[in-house]
Parts: sequence; C-alpha cells; structure tokens
Amino acid sequence: MKIERESLLLLAPAIYLFVLPLAHTTALRSIAFVVSVLLLLWTWRAYATPLIPLKAAFSAWLAIALLSLIRAVYPEYSIGEIKAEILFGFLTFALFFSLTRGRRELTLWIAVLAVSSLVVGTFALVQFVRGISVYEVGRYGGAVHYSAYLVTVIPIFIAASLLWPGRRRIAMVGLVFFLLLTAYGSKSRAFWLSLIVEIVIFGYMYLRHLNLDTARRKMIVAIMALSLTVITIAFLSVSADRLVTDWGPRLGTDGSKSEVLSGVVKNDLRPKLWKDSIARIAENPWTGAGFGRGVLSKEIQQQQGHINHAHAHNILLNYAIQLGVLGPIVLGLLVFSVVRELLKITRLADQDIQTLGIAGLAIVGGVFGVQGMVEDVFVRHLGWLFWAVMGIILGYSSNAARPALLAQESAH
Repeated sequence: MKIERESLLLLAPAIYLFVLPLAHTTALRSIAFVVSVLLLLWTWRAYATPLIPLKAAFSAWLAIALLSLIRAVYPEYSIGEIKAEILFGFLTFALFFSLTRGRRELTLWIAVLAVSSLVVGTFALVQFVRGISVYEVGRYGGAVHYSAYLVTVIPIFIAASLLWPGRRRIAMVGLVFFLLLTAYGSKSRAFWLSLIVEIVIFGYMYLRHLNLDTARRKMIVAIMALSLTVITIAFLSVSADRLVTDWGPRLGTDGSKSEVLSGVVKNDLRPKLWKDSIARIAENPWTGAGFGRGVLSKEIQQQQGHINHAHAHNILLNYAIQLGVLGPIVLGLLVFSVVRELLKITRLADQDIQTLGIAGLAIVGGVFGVQGMVEDVFVRHLGWLFWAVMGIILGYSSNAARPALLAQESAH
C-alpha cells in the first residue's frame, strides 16, 4: 500500500514533466503543476528531505527582479514574469529535487522525458516531412524552441545510455539518433553549435572524473571524435542550406553558396540588434526597464522592423535591458551556483552520480554558453524544464549520497 501511495504521488509531476515541451497544453500543464506543488508541501511534512540548494541564488534573482519594479516600464507585466520565471522556476526545481529520492524516481523521470521527447520529435518530424515551415509552432513548439529543448534533454539521454544496461541502453542510443534526425529537419544552426559544446564538456569531464580502463578511454575518445565530425558536417550542411534559402534571394544572387557566404556577414541582422540593445541599456543602466524578456518587445520590434526581433537574442543583453548592470551579475551568480553544485557531485565516489553531474554541466554549457548567446529562450516551459532536470540530478545525488555522508560523519 505504501508503494502504491508513493507511486500516486509521482503521477502529477510525471504528467507535468511529460507535457512541458508540448505546445497547446497550458491548461493540463497548469493543473499538473498546482497538484504537484500541493504534493510537494505534503511530502515535506511526511518525508525527510535534504536541504534544497540554490536558495541564495534564487533569492538574489528575486530581489534584483523586485528592485527593477521601481522603474519598470510595465509593472504588471514584470510582476507576472517574476511569478512565472522565478517563483515557478524555484517550485519546479524544489519539486523534482524533493521527489527524486532514489533510483526508482530517477528511472521514472528519465523514462517520462524519453517518451515525451519521442512524441514531440514525432510531431516535429511529421511537420518537416510535410513541408510546413519550421517556424510554425504546431505541436512541437517551433524550430527555435524545439532546438533549445533538445539541447536540454540530449545530455540526460547520453548519461542514461551509460547508466542503463542492455535493451534500455540501445533504446536510449536509438532515441538520441532519432532526435538528431529531427534536429537536422529543424534547420537550427544554434543546436549543432550547442551540441558541440555539450559533447566536448561531457567527454572531457567523463574522461577526467571517472576511473576508466585504457580500452574504455580509447573507445570514448573515438566516439567523441566521430560524433564531433558528424555534428560539424551537420552544422555546415544546415548552415549552407539556410544561407541559400534565407540570404540568396535577399542578396539577389542565383543561390550559389560562394556568393551568399560573401554577403551574409554584413547582412546579418543580429549585430545591429545587439548594438541597439546596448544603446537601450545605456538609457537606464541601473534598474533597467523591468523584469521580463519581452518587457520592451513592441519598442524593439518597431525599431528593428522585424516581428521576430522582440528582444536582444542574447541572454546577457536581455538581462541588462531588464535589470540594468545588476542583471548579468545576478544571472552569472545563478549559473555559477548551479555549476558549483554540479561540480560537487562530480567529485563523489558513485559513478552514476558523477555521470549525472557531468550531464548537468553539459546542459549548462549548451543552454547558457551557446543557445542563450544567440537566441535566449530560457523562459517559460524551457526554463521550467531546465530547473526540473537540475532538480532531478541534484535531488538524486543528494539522496543517494546522504547515507555515505552520514556514515562518514558518524565515523569521525
């Protein structure tokens, strides 16, 4: 009976995790989230849970966001964004941190993520095969959000392929290949650059921290080299296709890649957007325009004359626009705090925990180091997904490592 009751407690969070990447599921997502939070409050009373990390970083994030309300251009909008991004983000992190008490929960969450990604990937693949524009939201969220979603989940699946034996390992490897196929169909260049960074981080940390024999080390290096080669080819191929499709007609060329390449740099819209964003920051450098990525979306769209340029497309510039000079600082503190917690668990003796910590570091590198620099989609469901994954990794490591740590403390 106790096992059945605990399984029921995981149902609402599992539904929430499953529907996060699916477009047009806001009502179901909200219901699952509310029920999950209520369950979280109950589990804090019923179960012993390790202290939740990152509270100081979240508190600083919240404090600076509240400070921006003093000079906020649209206070009501900023208050809504604070609730959605910071408060809901923390509750999502706390939820999965608290509920990931052992191997059973870890396996469940990874399975839910895998099935969810298979469903979303299938929607994406159907849309691409049918020739529908990759920017149409459909059920998969659109190319930009979908590529950022893949950047967040693929390292976890790579870790699972190392943790799970037999058929489950084969299934994880097959899923990764399927998702890479759909990523190619999305024509996202940022995805492949992010994946290169993630593979490098994952491979380097895995070789450095895990005690591997010579044969396994050589195999890992060979797989890394092959993966990076294939990813680089995919990136160049997607880039060439995008250059011809997006820039060839605009430049008045016949579509030859050599002609397009010579003109793409000077015709790229992002440098001007970034330059104008820096000018906006200088207008209100101390408190910013108010929290929320889209706080000046209408003004930026009018200035740039482009409907898709509603923000700076760079997470550092966006935070400076929102929160002034303290924005990038508090964002850096947040990322640093996450990296510090992940580095701690890569130094533990348990190889499973080390592997999960390495996957977390790879995700941080992909999400903030690349994707956030050119797109910045660390908002709403993608932000909540990031915090859910970090909660799973840190929650499992805290609970799995706690008996060993308590034994060490008692021995001293």
